[in-house]
Amino acid sequence: MADKIQPMDSDLADGIAMLEQILEVMPQDDSTLKALYNAYCQCGHRDRAFEYLGMLADVAYANADTETSGFVIKQMPGFEEEYPSESAAQLARLRTLVSSGADAATAPETPASSSPSTNVDISEELALAWRLYEENQFDQEEYSSILNDLTEVSSKELDVPISVLHVLNDRGFTQMNRIMNYMSSRSGIPCISLSCFELPEQVAGVFSMDIAAHGGALPFGFFGNNLLVGVLNPFNNALMDQVERSSGHRCHAFLVAPEDYDAALGKLRGMNASAAA
Repeated sequence: MADKIQPMDSDLADGIAMLEQILEVMPQDDSTLKALYNAYCQCGHRDRAFEYLGMLADVAYANADTETSGFVIKQMPGFEEEYPSESAAQLARLRTLVSSGADAATAPETPASSSPSTNVDISEELALAWRLYEENQFDQEEYSSILNDLTEVSSKELDVPISVLHVLNDRGFTQMNRIMNYMSSRSGIPCISLSCFELPEQVAGVFSMDIAAHGGALPFGFFGNNLLVGVLNPFNNALMDQVERSSGHRCHAFLVAPEDYDAALGKLRGMNASAAA
């Protein structure tokens, strides 16, 4: 059964429009195709998602790209009920390609009745990248590289959130302070250094560890009964709503650098493990 189509917010719609413009210029760019596939999966537009997955399969086969073929093979069974013949044809040729590779292994199949994996939801980060590009904080080459990296890491198992700030940090972006100050100014969320704070024991288990590990929000203290939360995307209001529901506290957000976030996340993991022992 097809997933229910979710309303598409304006930022995600703008991000998709930008990706489709990039695709017009680079019609075989696998990172753009994968980003569009993920975006349409996230809002339940399965017909469009399948269209881009098929295009990604064609590019992978033409380039003998076994890694991308493996990704498509994992996703395609979720569409077999709706598009049986097309799915079977794509799977047959890609499995042949993968099995013929020197270090290939057969990718695990998912049941035909299951939905395709959307990996980590990166729609808010796509929207943030678009916002920064639209407001002239990145040029088109930088924007395209950020989209490529976000899409690439979204299909991997990571122990830290997937964020624009992480991508910039990993790329050695030389203007991190400027970008963070700009994000702080535009969002009204103060920017702080988490290295100046010692995490109190009370923050252990205050909300789901999955939110900290993958969502991009991390508790680092209390102000009275209000929870202080470090975030990587100050425009992600839905995440803060989730944090308040999960914690049961009113929350105050602060923008933090990705390396500070990762260090604090490691400490929080240790505290949670000690509390559970």
